[in-house]
Amino acid sequence: MIPDSLPPLLRGLGTALILLTSALVVTVERRTHDEAAALTAIAHLAVKAEEARHQGETGAAALATEVRLLRLQLQGNDLADDVFENPWFQWLGLLGTGLIAASFFAEWRLKRDVARAARAVAPDAP
Repeated sequence: MIPDSLPPLLRGLGTALILLTSALVVTVERRTHDEAAALTAIAHLAVKAEEARHQGETGAAALATEVRLLRLQLQGNDLADDVFENPWFQWLGLLGTGLIAASFFAEWRLKRDVARAARAVAPDAP
């Protein structure tokens, strides 16, 4: 192996591994997102049903029900989750990581070819 071409090769392999891991995470996240949305909807309906049963109660029970409803709303309205779940964000992130990996592989190939050409011109040089 040519020593000058080893660092870009390792960076390219590392970035390709990040790319594959990101693609796997996107795939798994899309599957679990649908299940999580269904569970959130079921929990929301359960809290609403409990609220309907305790309509006449006041005080701590009403406050506890309201806190549960607010927590469910916060779970559903997280802006960061909306951004990360956006398909455009996911696909452009994967594309960017792929371009970085490709640039490292191109640098490795170029350095390897330059080193081979230098050895061909001066075979006795170290």
